[in-house]
Amino acid sequence: MKSTWSEVASVAGVFETAKVVAHNQAKVTGSAPIAITTDPSQWWYAAGWRLESKGLEKWSPDQALLIRVDATIETGRIGAIFVADDLQEVLGTTDEKSPVDGATTLEIVIDPAPRSGWLVLRNNAPSGSPSRCRVRAIRTFQAIRQKANPDGGLADVMDPGTARINLAKLEAAVASATAQNSGAGILDVLRRKWSEVPAGLAGRLSTLDLARLPDNQLWTLWSSAREEATTGEGYSVRGWYHQLYRDVLRGKRVLDVGAGFGIDGVTFAAAGAHVTFLDIAPSNLQILERLCRMAKVEGAHFHYLQDISSLDALPENFDVIWCQGSMIHAPFSFVRLEAAALLRHLPIGGRWIELAYPRERWEREGRLAFADWGARTDGEGTPWAEWYDRKRLQMRLDPAEFDTVLQFNFHQDDFNWFDLVRRK
Repeated sequence: MKSTWSEVASVAGVFETAKVVAHNQAKVTGSAPIAITTDPSQWWYAAGWRLESKGLEKWSPDQALLIRVDATIETGRIGAIFVADDLQEVLGTTDEKSPVDGATTLEIVIDPAPRSGWLVLRNNAPSGSPSRCRVRAIRTFQAIRQKANPDGGLADVMDPGTARINLAKLEAAVASATAQNSGAGILDVLRRKWSEVPAGLAGRLSTLDLARLPDNQLWTLWSSAREEATTGEGYSVRGWYHQLYRDVLRGKRVLDVGAGFGIDGVTFAAAGAHVTFLDIAPSNLQILERLCRMAKVEGAHFHYLQDISSLDALPENFDVIWCQGSMIHAPFSFVRLEAAALLRHLPIGGRWIELAYPRERWEREGRLAFADWGARTDGEGTPWAEWYDRKRLQMRLDPAEFDTVLQFNFHQDDFNWFDLVRRK
C-alpha cells in the first residue's frame, strides 16, 4: 500500500535559516536569501542546518517531520537529505531539483521525527559541475502517514502530459520502495517504453505487435535483427562481445537483466549458457519463451520483474549478472535499490557484466538533463538516461566490492563496458 503524508501542524524553530554551516569548501553568502555554491564533486555536502529538537520530544510515534526548503536553483542540481549526527546515515526521504523547476520547494520526510541530526543540501549534479541555489526559508511541519492510491502510482512519478519522470516525485516513490521493497509505480513508467525492444542497429519494435506474428515470421525477424546487430557494422557494437563471451558463458548460470528481444540472452542460451530472462514487460517474456522454443533451448527460465520484491524468488547462486543497458534508464536512487536486490543472488566470485553510456557521450551530446537525455539516446518516450563510469557504478553496487576484469569505452565513446568480479 502506497503512503503519502499530510500536515498536522506547523512547527517553529526547528531550523533557523541563518544558522547555516558550510561543508566541503562550499561558499555560503548572504542572509535573506542565503546563496550556496557547491564544490564540483558529486553528492558532496554544501550546507547544513543542525536540528533544534525543542518542541519535538513529546510527539507521538506515528508523527513524522515534514521539511520544506523554499529555494531557487540557479545552476546544476541540488539535493536535500536529512542525516544522522555522523553525517553518513541518511534518515527519511530525499528530494532533488534543477533550474528547470525554477523557484521551488525541496520536500523531505523523516519518520519517525528525529531527535538529532542535520538537514543537508548537496551537489547532485554530475561530478565536475558545481551547483548554485538561493534558500529563502526552511519550513517544518508535523506530518502523519495516510493511505493513498493503491494502484502503483504511475502518474505519481510523471510530469503531467509527458513521458518524463519527475525526479522529485520519483524520490518520494523510491523512499516508499525502500520501506515496502516495491517500486511497482516506477517500473510502470519504464514499462511504457520498454515493451519496445531494439531490433537491429536502429530499429525498435513493440513486443505487443511481435506477439501477433506466426513463429516462422518471428524467427526470421529475430534472426535478421541479430545478424544486423552483430555482423558488419554491428560487429563493433555487439558482435565483438558475442564472440568474446559465447564460450565464457557456456555452462554458466546467467541472469539476463532487461532481456528485451533476447539478442544476447537467446544467443548465449543456444550456445549452452543456463539463462534466466528477467524483464519488466510480460510481452517481452512471452516473445522470449517462443524464441527459446524455436532455438531449441532447454532449461531457460523467465522471470517477471513486477516490483523489487519479485526479485526475492530468484535463485541465489548466479555465476553472472548480465546488464546490457538495462540499468541506465532510471535514476540512480532507484536502480541502486534494484542492484542491491540483484546482488543478493550473486555470490563471491560471481561476475557483474554491464554495458552503459559514458560521460564522454553525455558531454558530447550537450550535457542534457537526464530526463531529456533519454529521448536523445534511445528515442521518443524514453523517460531517463544516465552516464556511468567505474566510480559511479561502484557507488551503485555498494557495499559489495568488485575487482575489474575489463573496463573501457568503445564505438567512439558511444558505450562503455564493465566486467567485474565480486570479491566481497
